Amino acid sequence: MENEPRPIRTRANDDVEKAARREDIIEAARILYLQDSRALPSVARIAEQAGLAKGTVYTYFTTKEEIFAALLADSLDALLSRLAQGLSNGPPSIERLIDEFVSYIDAHPEVPRLDAMAYQLERNLSPEAMHTHKLRATMGLVAGGGLLEVVMGLPAGRGVKILSRIYALARGLWQWLDYPPEMQIVLSEPVFAPIRPDFRSELVEALHEYVRGATTP
Repeated sequence: MENEPRPIRTRANDDVEKAARREDIIEAARILYLQDSRALPSVARIAEQAGLAKGTVYTYFTTKEEIFAALLADSLDALLSRLAQGLSNGPPSIERLIDEFVSYIDAHPEVPRLDAMAYQLERNLSPEAMHTHKLRATMGLVAGGGLLEVVMGLPAGRGVKILSRIYALARGLWQWLDYPPEMQIVLSEPVFAPIRPDFRSELVEALHEYVRGATTP
């Protein structure tokens, strides 16, 4: 089963094995995070889940925050790839852009909550890891924004701004609406309904309002 720890394996011997080992570590972290996304699992638990010795994990990542920063960066790359593929298949539209974005979030529930923890992750990264993390995110957004400009006929520089704001909007809504269990009980009274809409429906509505305004000359 997916959630069962793997048997401990020996050291990787080539670049292909090392890349696969890195992915195993990140996937193990993702599985554990989905089980309890209010806190980051320890390196020891991630190593056990991946079927690796704890010391082996530290040859790839120096802290657990670095593992989850890599998971977040991989998720952003996958999201941008999905948007690119969706916009390239047929006439581009605002509806398709939003549908691809929201569908990815639906399929990867770990992403919005982990992204809301980004500042916490970044405070515990080394300067080198921070530089790599920020550079990777920036290059991805620039590439994705450039594609958005081409397929939707936007002026130069506009695509990356729109894409960045879409991502920031999703992060902000999640932080606003991701109430802990004890708060959900307090807010269950009808009087609080205006401040506790469903995240997905609120995200779709907000994205339509923003993107339509942002792409209208």
